[in-house]
Formats: sequence, structure tokens, C-alpha cells
Amino acid sequence: MSCQRARKALRRWIIAQLLLLPGTVPAAAPTPPSQLPPPPAAARDLELGEVLVTGAKKTRDPAAVLKWLSRLLGQYDYEGYVELRTEGAPQGRLPVRGYGDCIGFGPGPGVQCTMRVNWPKVRGPEGVDVLGRVSSLAPAMTLLGYDADFIAIHYQLVDNKGLADAGRGYLTGDVLTTRTACVYVMEDCERIMHINAQPDGKLIQTQIDIQQNANLVARFVFVQHLVAAAAGDVTGGQP
Repeated sequence: MSCQRARKALRRWIIAQLLLLPGTVPAAAPTPPSQLPPPPAAARDLELGEVLVTGAKKTRDPAAVLKWLSRLLGQYDYEGYVELRTEGAPQGRLPVRGYGDCIGFGPGPGVQCTMRVNWPKVRGPEGVDVLGRVSSLAPAMTLLGYDADFIAIHYQLVDNKGLADAGRGYLTGDVLTTRTACVYVMEDCERIMHINAQPDGKLIQTQIDIQQNANLVARFVFVQHLVAAAAGDVTGGQP
């Protein structure tokens, strides 16, 4: 089976799994920008770019990469914020709420995460549509798998519209960084993601920036608090 056919088959499987998740809570009516609540205190000043060490080298130790993947396992509560900067987008940050569950799978090894993340639905002036105005992650699924050839991590995220982001990321310290072209119909658009998984496994911080022509048009910041740890690690052993 070619790589392209394999990716399509994987995408169809992920979408099928999403359809098995519990029904989405009906979306509320769009919230006027003036009535948006402030973001959660724990996420209010979070900027993951600040935790990246300038000049730090990529992790080239396979055991360290697998250990980092194991930190993702478990059930999490989500908070955070979404910040929209496209023309016509409302000012301020939209508070995020949700939950997710990450389990190990396959001989790769890898991690499969299902999530349901929401933020207030908004609209721009005169009802103009803006990127990120409504959550596409209720539900969504992410797969992260170890790539032994590159000592890297492959990932694929499929949202509730069936759009799939995919790419390869490298670990620097506790932070996985990926850069890929956007799946949106936007020229010169790049999706930059940082996932900072703490060594104790109790907190994961994810920041996703959407840039067009090197300008930030949307930022998604998720703070995941561990509520139930998973037994073992991604290789099937004990941590």
C-alpha cells in the first residue's frame, strides 16, 4: 500500500472513530464581543513561545522521545483561550473548556487522543466569517507516533469537519514543535504547534499559531490538567 493510500485509510479510520464519540453539545448562539468572559486565570498570561530555549538542540535520544510520548497518556480537563487576529475578528480572548483522553496504541509506538474542546461562538461585524470563530475540535482526534528513522514524532489531527493536519515534529527539551502548511484555503499559511509536556505528567500546554505571510491570524492555547493517569507507557511497560 502506498503512503498516500495509507494516509487516506488512516484518515477514514479516524473519522469513523470520531463518529462513535458522544454527541456534541449544541452550539450556543454567537456571543457579542462585548459580553465575552475573561480567559481562565491559569491560562491568561500563558505564552508557550517563551518556554522554548533559544539555540537548544533537537533531542536525538530515542528513549527520551518515547518517554516524552508516555507523558501524554491519561485523561485531561482543558482550559485556555483562543485569540483571533484576522480582519473583522472580535477583540479579546475566548475562554476554552473541554476534556480529552489519550491512550497508547500500536507497535510504533504511538498515542491516540480523543478530545472535545469548545469556546464561545463569535462573529465579526455584520456577521463576517473569521477563522476560528467556532470550535472545530468538538470532537477531534489526534494520533502521534514515533519515527525511528528521524528520531521524531509524526502526528495527524482530524477535526469535526474531516480536515486533517499532519506532519513531523521534533522534540527540544520538554517541547515538541511542528511546522506545516495550513489545511485552510489561505495562501502562504503556516500552522506552528508547540506541545510542552511536563516531566511529572500532570500538565500539558499546547499552543497552535496560524500565520499568513508571517503574520499571526489566530492563536489557540490549551492547558491540559491531568485528572486520571494511565498505567504503563507507550511501549506497553511500566513507567
